[in-house]
Amino acid sequence: MKKILMTMAAAMMAVTMNAQMYVGGSLGFTSMTPEVGDGETSFKILPEFGVQFDENWGVGVTVGYTSNKMQGINLQSALNGYCNSKGSESAFIFAPYARYTALKFKSVNIFFDGGFDYVQGSDAKFTAFGVGIKPGVAVNLNEQLSFVTHFGFLGYESLNPDGDNNNRSAFGLDLNGNNLTFGLYYNF
Repeated sequence: MKKILMTMAAAMMAVTMNAQMYVGGSLGFTSMTPEVGDGETSFKILPEFGVQFDENWGVGVTVGYTSNKMQGINLQSALNGYCNSKGSESAFIFAPYARYTALKFKSVNIFFDGGFDYVQGSDAKFTAFGVGIKPGVAVNLNEQLSFVTHFGFLGYESLNPDGDNNNRSAFGLDLNGNNLTFGLYYNF
């Protein structure tokens, strides 16, 4: 048993020694004021850490926080926010993923993140999760810095607020502006 564990540890060390790690994430702030009624303010901070094993494959995780203050809106997409009757909500986000880089053009990479998103709301007491694919583009500014954007979501989402008979779920392609993020990565 000891030999098996030592062999597994040596194999993991060999894989990670050749891997390139990155750290970064994205920030988001939105403030909307409609002509009629009250507006919406949203803030997101989504730090990210990952390991690129070779030219095509990597894994990573996003752990973050989002806060929404809305008037007159009770339910948005399961992973984009849920508001209680007061019109405000904050949530914790945990999203591990596997990344496949499909196309490379000089300093531009097109990739697909396949993973699981988990969101835990604090004020309205809800949980949400999603399983699917998020396409993205990375522009390598130099060897250490990359500008990264994700756009869209293809998969399954589920929202489970506290209470009986009020769960919601959806499957499909979502290309609205709520799924557009921009970030900066530092590669080391």
